[in-house]
Amino acid sequence: MANVSPPSSPTGLPDRFADEIRALVEATAPRLFAVVEQFETDSGEPDARVAAWGLAHDDGSAQVTAVDGGFRMSLRTPDRATQLISLRPGSIGYLVWSEPTTLNTPAS
Repeated sequence: MANVSPPSSPTGLPDRFADEIRALVEATAPRLFAVVEQFETDSGEPDARVAAWGLAHDDGSAQVTAVDGGFRMSLRTPDRATQLISLRPGSIGYLVWSEPTTLNTPAS
């Protein structure tokens, strides 16, 4: 079964209103970040993995989900996720912000 995505922009609306909706979405979208876990391999070499992905909201709070599906958290700040990862023996957590992408616009 193929996945079909709905249109990425409102359709059937006047251009001006559709532009206003896009601007609203861009202005209120949460920021995407990764929680990266640095650790030491069995051979003593440093390595890292993306342990979780998160969304940071304007009020400072964050929603974080583990890559492996092991946990979901609501946190007061995104930095709290790195503190929790750093609790694992031998691990250091880092917060890495994802670069924003432009929203899809309807084809002309």
